[in-house]
Amino acid sequence: MSRKNNELESEVANNQNQYLLFLVGGVLYGVEALKAQEIVEYSSITKVPTMKSFVKGVTNIRGNIVPVIDLLDRFGLGQTSIADKTSIVVVNHEKDEGIMSIGIIIDEVYEVDSIDVEDLTKAPEFGSKIDAKYILHMGKYNKEYIAILNTNTILNIGELSQLAL
Repeated sequence: MSRKNNELESEVANNQNQYLLFLVGGVLYGVEALKAQEIVEYSSITKVPTMKSFVKGVTNIRGNIVPVIDLLDRFGLGQTSIADKTSIVVVNHEKDEGIMSIGIIIDEVYEVDSIDVEDLTKAPEFGSKIDAKYILHMGKYNKEYIAILNTNTILNIGELSQLAL
């Protein structure tokens, strides 16, 4: 049995999953902590012509050129206002050729915490500020439900690489 399977079984046995929690547009969201490679301070982004508005461009993170998207704009809720706590979460996104790092602009990091498996529910069909396709599930955190985001959908390379019309 691989180490990854042992870790997964251990997580399920502990009935907990780790999530990186952050604010975007004043709303608390989460992503699976294992998908987040690192969190860096917001830095200058070089625009890439003809890309969709939510693809802000690319930035250099420790010598690697990383595409950056504005999560608020991706959700169709406006654009993130850059402030002191604005950060970029670098997410590992699996694609056919391997893993690609993509940056997501967020308002601020909240914390990394566990949410019990029994506190996870199916994503709502409607009634959320964001499209249900972007939500992996809802998690009960501090007596409130927050959206656990589906990074596979949000970071869909086909959609991100389409040119703006």
